[in-house]
Amino acid sequence: MSRNIRQYDAKCVRIIDRWGGVYDGICMFNSVDYNEHEFGRREEALQIENYIFYKRQIKQVVVLEDNSGPYSPFLDAYGQLEEDALSEGMVLTEDILLSEENVHSLRMMNCINAHIDRGELDKLPPRGELVKTLNTLVRYNQDEDIQREGKRLLERLSSIGRM
Repeated sequence: MSRNIRQYDAKCVRIIDRWGGVYDGICMFNSVDYNEHEFGRREEALQIENYIFYKRQIKQVVVLEDNSGPYSPFLDAYGQLEEDALSEGMVLTEDILLSEENVHSLRMMNCINAHIDRGELDKLPPRGELVKTLNTLVRYNQDEDIQREGKRLLERLSSIGRM
């Protein structure tokens, strides 16, 4: 891995941590001073949403921006970051759904849809909280694709209640 992780600031990347975890997203570089002030740790890091990857934890970083395909620039509709957030509960799920990065919101909705498709409703946060967050997303996000997908997911969640 490159010693200079600052080069990945504001790029769409895949971070592979030293334990084999694979996390995709648009990352932000955090300096030593920033991390010490905010988190009490004197080490550079890359951050994707609420997930922080300190330099010593990172095995490899791959820039994904040149990839093309159905989930461009990502390789998949969603990934480990979204799965981990969903398993942690509504706080992290909400943070990603309401992200300033629309691509993260879309990937989180893709993850939720996949769980619905597989009938894994027990792995979703409480439906009322999820509906409230999706209503906020649809109301305040200006991107038509995000609004459309949010409405579609709301309809799916509503239809589950009638089954």
